[in-house]
Amino acid sequence: MSNAVSAMTSTDLLLKKAGIIERCCNRAREEYERDPTTFTDDITRQDAATLNVIRAWEAAIEMGDYVIGCARLGPAQDEREVITLLAEHGWIAPIVAENLKRTGEFCRAEWDYQAAPLPALVTIIKRGLGDFTDYAAALTSGARAVGQP
Repeated sequence: MSNAVSAMTSTDLLLKKAGIIERCCNRAREEYERDPTTFTDDITRQDAATLNVIRAWEAAIEMGDYVIGCARLGPAQDEREVITLLAEHGWIAPIVAENLKRTGEFCRAEWDYQAAPLPALVTIIKRGLGDFTDYAAALTSGARAVGQP
């Protein structure tokens, strides 16, 4: 392990993941907002938006796994349980947890090579990306509040 990596604090790691989430959400939003009327006909933009939603989801789960381990909240068996544990222990709001679980269902459908419905992607872009931002902010501020280095 390099000195740069070993010197990284919990807050640094969480801020790095929060930055990934922010960039991915911005990129997904940009693809849709370029022209919402043609989004449904442009598979390239749909793919770019989908991949960025999935990347944001992965970074969010990595953040959650890290917090769960540091705070000793218990083992999470899957991504949904990561979100559930964080909500049960007050790290994130229950509504954010429920919304992110729905986004996770979309991502799992994509991973399983199922056709996730386009309306679900549009809904995530229009209303769900803010949940990622709220989640990242809650975990970062929560880690600071409990004094994680």
